[in-house]
Amino acid sequence: MSREEVLDLLGTIDVSYKSFIKDTNSLLKTWEEVLCQYDNEEVREELKRCMAEDQFQYQPPTVYYLVRNLRKICEKVDYTKQVVYCHLCKRPFNDDEQLKKHIDRCLSVRYILRQYKRFNISKQLSKRDLYEMNQEEFDKKYEELLKWIQKNTTDVREKARIEFIFNPPRAEVAKRYLNQKEGLGCN
Repeated sequence: MSREEVLDLLGTIDVSYKSFIKDTNSLLKTWEEVLCQYDNEEVREELKRCMAEDQFQYQPPTVYYLVRNLRKICEKVDYTKQVVYCHLCKRPFNDDEQLKKHIDRCLSVRYILRQYKRFNISKQLSKRDLYEMNQEEFDKKYEELLKWIQKNTTDVREKARIEFIFNPPRAEVAKRYLNQKEGLGCN
């Protein structure tokens, strides 16, 4: 949705709900940040459905409630073109570049969820939250988890692998490490 479409949507909500205050910059900014990823018509249809529900007769739905069941524009697939599926989660893609980025995220999400279970971490992010994060947020959470694992694991090799992520070794050191890992010995 464009800024104008968001303003129009907020105007519709403002007319329909007396308690809604649309004239704040922070409200506009928040709604625009979320809705820019979605199709205008789909969001408007969802607003109509919400307004018909008893739950929203006096209070308007939140922006996150409006988009909870909608697919982002970037997630929509054109089935008239070639479709490639992620081998991990079976999600469809038209673009190989998007698929490659997604597979990196998919593998990372699986790793994070395994580590939550392995270390019995109670403060967990859901699978959906991990997929929906922007890349910067995701990288930050991933790095925090790796640092925590490095600090708390008793596996020396795991600590070394994580150290390699944070401080990549010279090529010859990495080669020696990989040779040890494969049982080929160090030379």
